[in-house]
Amino acid sequence: MSSRKRNEFLDVSDSDEEIDRGYDSEDVEESRGAIGGHAQKRRKIQRDSVEDSFSGLSDEDEDDEPLNSNVHNGTVDLHSDGDEGAEEDDDVEAGLSKSSRIGLDATSLKQAERARKAAKRSGVVYISRVPPFMKPHTLKHFLSPCAPKGLGRIFLTPEDHETYSRRKKSGGNKKKSFTDGWVEFVSKKDAKAAVDLLNGGIIGGKKGNFYHDDLWNMRYLKGFKWSHLTEQIANENAERAARMREEIRKTRKENMDFLRQVEMGKRADTDAMKQARREAKGITSKGNMSAKNGPTREFKQRQVKSLHDSEALNQKSSSILQNIF
Repeated sequence: MSSRKRNEFLDVSDSDEEIDRGYDSEDVEESRGAIGGHAQKRRKIQRDSVEDSFSGLSDEDEDDEPLNSNVHNGTVDLHSDGDEGAEEDDDVEAGLSKSSRIGLDATSLKQAERARKAAKRSGVVYISRVPPFMKPHTLKHFLSPCAPKGLGRIFLTPEDHETYSRRKKSGGNKKKSFTDGWVEFVSKKDAKAAVDLLNGGIIGGKKGNFYHDDLWNMRYLKGFKWSHLTEQIANENAERAARMREEIRKTRKENMDFLRQVEMGKRADTDAMKQARREAKGITSKGNMSAKNGPTREFKQRQVKSLHDSEALNQKSSSILQNIF
């Protein structure tokens, strides 16, 4: 245990001294006055600072009347500053959007220029005969060693659907086959070298390969780009669509003519049936009643004489002359 350093019983506490000293009213009043004086002084300082701040604001308002920043009932209106801040924010946003738009335009122009240069460096090879049942990824596998800079797009023309259906019905191979195709090389030099190396030769590879003994039939298309091929395909599709529309129009016209003729035939049959029914009842085609239903009445029309009739004029002139002479 720790030993006590002080003797608590020998110390005289402050409370005991205050008790011995008793209650002094004058000291209490002085202490209250001191405390009250400090509080009043603090309130006075705060009031003076607030008044100074309001007076400063009023002076600024008098100096800056066009800014519309007035003090009303202890509140300050700073609408003009807020409007200016909003306008500045709008200007900043407009500047950022304009700069971002310029940046996007620049990047798009760079990409377009890069694509144009790549298309200019590329070359297209035409394959007049694709080995039977060879797919595009297989063709790419065989041509990749001859293209160090890489291959681009590949398009193979599928065989006719009727041929495929006929082979499938006869029990032949159900795989799809292609007739011809186009292969895009990234470098036209690689395309020319591949044509010189492979054209007329066997595909080769392993001895048991399905395409080992097939021959390459290739030709480099000078000045031909992939965009020309897409344009050609688009033109062919447009021609096909135009022919289809023309056939649909002719078929619709023939159908309308056929329906019109059928309608006219039905109408003629109906008229004939009505005419036969009238004749059976005793009504002629002209609608006149027969003799058994009563006599036929005829009305004679008087002829209207013209005012410029020559005979009437001669008679009038002769009667006038007789009266005179």
